[in-house]
Order: sequence, then C-alpha cells, then structure tokens
Amino acid sequence: MNSKRPYSFFIFFFAAVSLLAQGPQFTIQDLGTLPNLPYCSATALSQDGSVAGYCLAKANEELALDAPVTHVFLYSKGAMTDLGIASPMTAVPSGVNDSGAVVGGSITVNLEDEAASTAPFFYQNGAVQPTPGSLGTSLPLALNNAGQAVGTSFQVTNFSRLYIDSSAFLYSLSTGTVTPLEAPTTGGAVAAYGINSGTMIAGATVGANASDVTPLLWTVSSSGITAQPLPLLSGYNQGLLASVNDSGVATGIAFNLNFTVLVDPNAVAHAVVYQNGAVTDLGVLPGDISSLAASINNSGTVVGFSSSQRPDFALTLAAFIDAPATSDHAFVYSGGKMYNLTNQLVNGAGWQLSFATAINNAGQIIGSGLFTGAGGTAAQHAFLLTPVAGPSITSIVGAAFSIPAVTSISPNGIFTIFGSQLTTGAPVPLSADDIINGQLPTDLGGTCVESGSTKLGLFYVSAGQINALAGPFPASLTLPATVPITVVTGCDSTTPTTSSVINVNVTAVAPEFLYFVQTTNGDNPVAAIEQSGAYVGPPGLISGATFAPAKAADVLTAFGVGWGATTSTASIGTLATAAATLTNSYSLTLGGMPVQVSYAGLTPGFAGLYQINFTVPSGLSAGNQPLVLTVDGVQTEAMAYIAVGN
Repeated sequence: MNSKRPYSFFIFFFAAVSLLAQGPQFTIQDLGTLPNLPYCSATALSQDGSVAGYCLAKANEELALDAPVTHVFLYSKGAMTDLGIASPMTAVPSGVNDSGAVVGGSITVNLEDEAASTAPFFYQNGAVQPTPGSLGTSLPLALNNAGQAVGTSFQVTNFSRLYIDSSAFLYSLSTGTVTPLEAPTTGGAVAAYGINSGTMIAGATVGANASDVTPLLWTVSSSGITAQPLPLLSGYNQGLLASVNDSGVATGIAFNLNFTVLVDPNAVAHAVVYQNGAVTDLGVLPGDISSLAASINNSGTVVGFSSSQRPDFALTLAAFIDAPATSDHAFVYSGGKMYNLTNQLVNGAGWQLSFATAINNAGQIIGSGLFTGAGGTAAQHAFLLTPVAGPSITSIVGAAFSIPAVTSISPNGIFTIFGSQLTTGAPVPLSADDIINGQLPTDLGGTCVESGSTKLGLFYVSAGQINALAGPFPASLTLPATVPITVVTGCDSTTPTTSSVINVNVTAVAPEFLYFVQTTNGDNPVAAIEQSGAYVGPPGLISGATFAPAKAADVLTAFGVGWGATTSTASIGTLATAAATLTNSYSLTLGGMPVQVSYAGLTPGFAGLYQINFTVPSGLSAGNQPLVLTVDGVQTEAMAYIAVGN
C-alpha cells in the first residue's frame, strides 16, 4: 500500500470544490413606489424583513452630487410608508430595526470647493428625534435591535481629508448616550460602518495620511470598548470593515485608492471576509474589475456589488447614493463562491440587480436594480429577495467533477449534491472528531442526506454543496437501478425540513480519478504521488507545493472514487482498516500503453477512497500522458493525465 498523505489531504477533494455549483436561489419582490416618486432604492433591512429606502422623482440622480429631494420609506407587511423626513433634504436610511426605528443621513459634495458635508437623522416611535449636538455632522451607518446606532462624524474641507478628520460613535436611541469609539493609538481618526447584535463594531482606522486606512474591529463588553486592527489583504494598502456578524466574522473591502483626487484612474477594490484573524479575498464576478462587500449575516453569507468600473471615494456607500447602472452587479457570496444575484432569481424576468445593500439572518437581501417593464425602459427599482424555502437539490454528480460529469453513483462511491439552502448554518467540513468508531457521520452541521430510510455518510455540507457517500443500499437492489435522494436540514431538531426527492441512477461502477486542479474542458492532472510520497505533476502546478513529473520505472499511486465492489467485508461508511482489492475486472493505460498494476482497491484509513499502484512504463514521451482506468467496461475521463518527464 502507499497512502502516505494525512486524511486532511483528501478532504480537499471532498470539500468545497464547486465547478458546477448552482448556488442559492431567490424569489424577487418589487417594493413599489411612492406617489409621483417612481425611482426607488432599498438601503436598510431589519431581522424581521422590514425595509427602509428612498424614492426620487427623477431617474439617474447621484445623491452626493445632485442633492435631490428624497423621500424615505419604510416597507413593512406589504405596505410602503413615506416617513416624512424633510431634513436632511437628501436623506438616505442606513439602518432599520424590528421596532421600526430608522437611522440615516446625507452626503453632499461641492466639487468647486472640493468639500463635502454630512447630516444625520434619527427616526423612532413614528417621528424624527432630536439629534445630539455632538452628532450634528455625523453619518449614522448601522442600527441593531438593541437600538444601538454606529456611524462616523465627518469634517471634510477637501477630499484629501475625507477620513483624516473623522471620528466614530456608538449612540443609544433609548438613552441618548453618545460613546466615542477610539482609535487603537492616541489621536488617530476612525470610521464606523456596522454593528452586530451589540458586541462588535466594524470600521477602520485612518493614519495621519489618508492613504493609511486599516480594518478595525471594536469589541464591546461590560468593562469597556477595545479596538483591534486587522491585517490588510496582500497586495492592498488600505482596508475597512463594513459589517460584522454575531460570531465576529466580518466583511469589508481591501482597496488601493488615492483620496486626494475625486476620481482615481488606478483605484481597485476587492470584497473580503475576516475570520479568526485571517483575510479571504472574495474576488470579482466574471468581466468585472472591482467588488465591494456591504453586509454579512450569521450564516456567513455576504452581499455587495461587483463592477466593471473602478471604485471612487464613496467605496461601499456607493450602493446607497449612486443610481443603479448596468456596469454594477449585485452579488451574494455563499459556500466559497461569488454569484451574480440576477442569475440566482427564479422569477427575475426583466431585472438586472445592481446593488445588494443588506442581508439578514433569514437570508433575505435588499438593494436596487434596473427593471424593464412593459414600456421597454429600464428604471431604478427597490427589491427584496427571499431565499427559496427549504433545501432544494439541483443536480447530483460524481465528487471528482469530471468533464463530462459522471451522473450515476455507485455503492461506496463519493458523490456531490448541488442546490440551495442545503444547510441552515455555515459550511461544515468533516473533522477527525466527527468520525466515531471508524464511521462517517450521517449528521453534519444539522444536515442529513437520506436514500429512503437510510442516512448516508457525509464529508462536507454547505448551503450550495454537499459531499456524501453512496450506500448502503438494500440487499434486494438489482443494479443498474434508481434510488431516491433527499436532503434534510435541521435533522437533529424537532422541526426538520426535507427537500423534494431526486431520483439518481445507481450503477455497479462510476469510476473517476481525483485531480489536483480542475479545468473547464476536463484536461486535468490526476491526484497521484510517487512511492516516496512526493506529488506527481507539472512543476508549479499549485502554489506552495512541490510537484515533479513521473519517470520511467517510478511506482505511482493514483487516487479516485466510484470504482465499485471490493473484497472488503466492512459496511459502507466505515473507514477501511485494511487492503481490499477490486472484484470487477479492470485495466490501466498510461499514454495508451498498458501498465503493470500491483494493487487496485480501497485506501486503508479512508472511506470511499480508492487507489491504484502502478509502474510507469519506459518509452513514453515527455509531457502530459492520459491515464485511463477501465473498470467493468466503464472508463474514466479520457483527458485525465499524468505528467511524465525524461
């Protein structure tokens, strides 16, 4: 045997690789308009689904530059109400809670003087409340259910000092208490953008030079408020946090932006997530050059927008004050992948979603987009998205993601379920603690996969993807056959939710190799190691790992899934404790040449993982040579290859 890699090495293959992922799905609701105010944006969302936003009389107005009159609305229980907020004149709500309190403010830019002004409003108990004198030039940017608002006070005399002179605050609507939020070092400027249920605040600290912007997380406790700077994303000089959830996972942006000019032709920004001190780049949507995150919920789902345009000084606030445009694309980041929200709608005819401004813990999303109705003209509309209720399966394929996809499963074969709402929490990969008495768990993160009355072993669960082990199936099942597959969320609770049944084909074998990396055309390097344990592949295949081509007479081990029955007597779902050879006939070729095989069967210490040990024949040309396994007459992907050297 040759299985000299730890279990975590193979969990990579059975976790969040998602070339075919369908992603979460939503229904869209147009929130409507106010009388004679047909152009609307949704900018704040409560946990109970109430929405605050504003409506305009004219299309395509930029709030900071044009300073139009806005009418702030509150949408609740199917009705839109004008809150009658007259001051500031260009008011934009930034926070709303379950009690119907709304906070917000305005930004007005004077291009001639290179100056900007801000003004707040606080709405509670059906009326605008007096603004504390110390917050007269503030911009409230978030509100929670405890009635705590956070924001930033600006004193902008020229654009280069947009953040240098800023200060941040925590304000209690119930007591009227204003608490300054301090910088980690004495005298520094700070900005606050988001607050969770009350224990953490997201923002940034600004050095003496506006180019020095660092993500900052405040922690609120009975003993006071402490500030913690977070690391910048590699390659970026600036960063800020826009939102933080109740687990302390925060989202924001990494950016490079020259604040001394109104438009920086070299500006760039990427949405990021911070978790346990580490920063993850969320990337951009295809064809775009920048992305900005606005909000994160307790399941770790992030929303924001991706754009083909470069960011300006407004950064994430652009989604609040800019008119929606075709260059901007609302996104949702779920299960390790960024999705264009327009493409995730089940009833989205006529819509192009530009900005997603908030997401709540129920998974509802609000924002603004362009809707083309019967008249044929695209206009600015506010929307509310609701996740498709309960788990939904869209496809089932072999876990190696071969091209073309393997759409049958086989007993003891690892397969992948794609869909939406497949779990109610954050992604959960298999850990060593989940394996009890050598058995894979059948409940991972409160999610189960069932075939009839049988619960299947699990490797990974997320909202959009599950990796599971096929079987055991009834002894009376004659192959080929069809079996039902369902996903159950909350399977460890008294109120589980079950998806619709998907019938999947079961065959005796459904062989695939595992691959180090995957391409869209299936030209993939097989996951293989040399007898010493060294990775086999083209040099530089994966950054940070050492790869070398195979040579004649090398003994290699290649890994795969779905190779069928073996001599093992252990039940499916049990980690193999010993070698167990394939019982079906098989053959292996490399570069079209038959090769000498010393072992083909299960990998000891793993569940559902197969390996084949073979000797590289002489006479092969240097380069990528196809490796083809045939089991019981069924071949693996034709373009899978082993890199061969001289």
